[in-house]
Amino acid sequence: MIPFKDVAIVIPAYEAADTLGKVLSDWFRFGAKAEQILVVDDGSSDATGDAALGMGVGVLTHERNRGKGAAHKTGFKAALAAGYQWIMTMDADTQHDVREANRFLGLDPATFDLAIGTRRPNMAGMPFDRWFVNRLTSMVLSIFGGRRQVTDSQCGYRLISAEVLRKVPLRTNHFDTESELVARALRAGYMITEVPITTLYTSPRSHINPFLDTLRFIRLCFHYLFWW
Repeated sequence: MIPFKDVAIVIPAYEAADTLGKVLSDWFRFGAKAEQILVVDDGSSDATGDAALGMGVGVLTHERNRGKGAAHKTGFKAALAAGYQWIMTMDADTQHDVREANRFLGLDPATFDLAIGTRRPNMAGMPFDRWFVNRLTSMVLSIFGGRRQVTDSQCGYRLISAEVLRKVPLRTNHFDTESELVARALRAGYMITEVPITTLYTSPRSHINPFLDTLRFIRLCFHYLFWW
């Protein structure tokens, strides 16, 4: 098992004022301390930052919207600087059940470096464009990843060792960063495991751009196949 006190919780948030409070309240009920939680307000124009500050958690702010991947990287840097050995990521839109963090924390730390939540077979409500790019990137990583099949390369619910984040460089800044982390971790020889989770597609909106982000994922696949 992984001691929860060794875990930082990084939550990238953009225009999430309506949902962030519930996510943070759920973490407090789970037993998290305010100093464990780092919300990265990625240039929101609503009250996302105020919602986080009002809950007493750590808040890191981008002056302009830079992308989910950039928000992750900002949170990772702060968590590593604070000395945390593990970093858990979760989306700010209430899609993930905080109580299922126990499924990650109960893993043997000697058996993995990166644990990814897998939403299959819970993808029935996923919009088609998101399903398509998720299947594309997951298939490419599975074929060329060697030892481990990847079924849900874009899930935002994860537990990542500090070593992976210190050693694996990330170049992307948008929704493709989550898949990039998996690709580079596989290439570097880190152990990846998957944790079954439930997902509710109840968010009032998605910030994925169907055209631009699909192109980014396709570009990521080509980079993984031919250049990295």
